[in-house]
Amino acid sequence: MKYIRLIGINLLVLSGLLLILAIVMYYMEVHRIQTFFSFTDEKQSEYFIPDSTAMFLHKPNIHLYDNWGTPQQKMSTERRTNNLGFRDDEDVLTKLPNEFRVLVTGDSHTDGVLRYNTQSFVNIWEKNLNAKDSTTFYNCLNGGVGYYTFRNYHGFLQKFKYLKPDVFLINVFTGNDFREAAKFEDNRTNISNIYKSWRMRFRRKFQSAAEQEFPYIQGIEQQLYYESFPDEKERTMQLAKNYLLQIKEICKQEKIRLIVTLLPSKIEVKPEFKTEIQTLFDLDDKTMQTNREMTELLMAFLHEQQVEHYDLLPVLQNTPEKLYWDADLHINPKAHELIAAFLNDTIMLKE
Repeated sequence: MKYIRLIGINLLVLSGLLLILAIVMYYMEVHRIQTFFSFTDEKQSEYFIPDSTAMFLHKPNIHLYDNWGTPQQKMSTERRTNNLGFRDDEDVLTKLPNEFRVLVTGDSHTDGVLRYNTQSFVNIWEKNLNAKDSTTFYNCLNGGVGYYTFRNYHGFLQKFKYLKPDVFLINVFTGNDFREAAKFEDNRTNISNIYKSWRMRFRRKFQSAAEQEFPYIQGIEQQLYYESFPDEKERTMQLAKNYLLQIKEICKQEKIRLIVTLLPSKIEVKPEFKTEIQTLFDLDDKTMQTNREMTELLMAFLHEQQVEHYDLLPVLQNTPEKLYWDADLHINPKAHELIAAFLNDTIMLKE
């Protein structure tokens, strides 16, 4: 009896300690998430500001310089925003009588990891449009913002529909927009989401040095997330669909033409790279197809909803030049040029 009581006491103490540890871990993760969304971190606060509609935006009228990259690919970036926080050198003014306005949004790939704003596909497309039509002033506004996903795209349109765009183009990055859809919901600090966040961070801790050096967020993290939580595919896809339906309705009300482009990660574009990281992370073929699987599901939905959309995978495939930076796997200037040329050749803005 004495030993049974002792074991019972020890189990009770252990259970209490585990409960305390779980509570501490929960609130640590809640604090980490809430800190991110407050945008008070030094690196965030120099570039982002919170916004009640879009969640966050770029600070307007900034001019920052970053030096980064690898020894083989050194890079200097000039981050410059205009009066509305867009990645354009020119301010947005009252719409001109002959102006055709294209409002573009997307995540950091659209925002542009580039030396100059003029190198983005948005600005190149604008230049090409104006070069072939002297009767219309085409104004393509780059509203891409790092971290953006479907909720932000909806909020961004809500905030800036007053600019009276003729076209609203969303450049969806299929390498992480689906997974991040769950991160940006109001329930992000519930127990289920905190558990998933901790589990992914715990998994990351036990990766090899080579795996940890890999640019994690630009494609592979989404695949690993869905490998760990396959049921999340349906939930996050539904979130994406719900926001796109709301965007479609706003565009209908405001008489805005809605266009969606789907930008793949390097995993989908370069087969040899896909094989390299499949070996590195020891993943099966099904997991490696996750990003493409989600892309095709979204395209089927867009087709069903009669939303104009374009898959950018064929545009970037079979190109000998590098299209993604080695350091962080964002698309580079060559990829922006190819996308701009595709948009220019494919999309007829004026009937």
